[in-house]
Amino acid sequence: MTTSDLMAKREGLAVDGLRLRRAREDDWDALRECYSRAFGGVRTADFDSWRRQFRLTDIAVAEDVSDPDAPFVVGTAAVLRTTVTVPGGAQLRVAACAQGMVSVTHQKRGLYSKLQAELMYIALETGADVFAAMPGPGGNYGGVGVAGHTRHLRIDRSRAKLRAGEQDPTPVREARPRAARAAMRAVFERWQRTTPGALDRGEFFWPSTFGEDSCVLTHPDGYAVFDLAGSTVLVRDFCALTVGAHRELLRCLLGHGEYTDIVLDTAVDDPTPLLLQDTRTAAVTGVDTGVWMWILNLPDAMRRRSYRADFRGVLEIADPYGMSGGRFSLDIVGGRALWGPAAEGTPADLCLGPGELASVYFGAHTAAELHRAGRIEEFSAGTVAALDLAFAPDRRPFNTTPF
Repeated sequence: MTTSDLMAKREGLAVDGLRLRRAREDDWDALRECYSRAFGGVRTADFDSWRRQFRLTDIAVAEDVSDPDAPFVVGTAAVLRTTVTVPGGAQLRVAACAQGMVSVTHQKRGLYSKLQAELMYIALETGADVFAAMPGPGGNYGGVGVAGHTRHLRIDRSRAKLRAGEQDPTPVREARPRAARAAMRAVFERWQRTTPGALDRGEFFWPSTFGEDSCVLTHPDGYAVFDLAGSTVLVRDFCALTVGAHRELLRCLLGHGEYTDIVLDTAVDDPTPLLLQDTRTAAVTGVDTGVWMWILNLPDAMRRRSYRADFRGVLEIADPYGMSGGRFSLDIVGGRALWGPAAEGTPADLCLGPGELASVYFGAHTAAELHRAGRIEEFSAGTVAALDLAFAPDRRPFNTTPF
């Protein structure tokens, strides 16, 4: 893959007195101090486990070298290597942008743009199929598209009652995170491989994320990690592979009689409200975008996804960043796809950006939704409808792994 116009432009920005390099082992104390000043520190139960999720060569560091004898760190961004499930269950390699920050003393000078360019170089070095980000409130990353949504639920514990249903004879157990770690990892791995948009978790995610103050409910086909905060049961991680496990975990959460409500995050098509006698007792308090994606390896990504219908057409990818633009043919026959450059002179059937393509690919938004919003241009009648049929997901994408 060649260097994009965006990367070249950002890399060429002149920022006097600053130097970019890859991290060293002796940078950790300085990085941790920067994280503390930028966003209150790394939210981790075990910093050593947290940092072991990263490779030093995957961390970009910006130093102020205006005094050559006393350089100090003023910015950083890192790539976290993982995988993501695509519709059909295949795994794509992901370079996830994490811990991006610039000290307040050095902002508005183009430094973060240079860090982003360096981060994309790192992503390409890792051989990632997908670049992922969780943009903060300050802005977005060019080219990425929403690859999943998170629905926030608040259940009125005093009013909510489970609907009548077949009882699951498997008992739910209570535990602390360390004791339940192996069981949770086994369940999560099964769940992640059947959930589009879900990122995988390495071995160091678990001790760095869940401290011993949290409570855990375990079932052979599910688990729930939660904290008791004030009058709220705050669910931090919920995973259920079967309706039976979902019902049993929810039943146990509803059993906290001293608390007024239960707060948890779910996929937009998660069945939690439908398991209650009155769905209104599970109020939706918000829907947020989760992970955003940019597909770097389109031929492989298209080949490994599953499809619901055949499709044949030519797609124009309007990429102002020079990473993945061009005119491509997409042929889907019998659930298998072939993606490649269109023959010279072949007219496009529709035009969309890399962000829109990522949303359609993972199923966060349909082509029809994006077309109605003016974000897809259709040149051949019926192309958008045909694309929708082919890319319709079995379930909506959802990710529960922060980075």
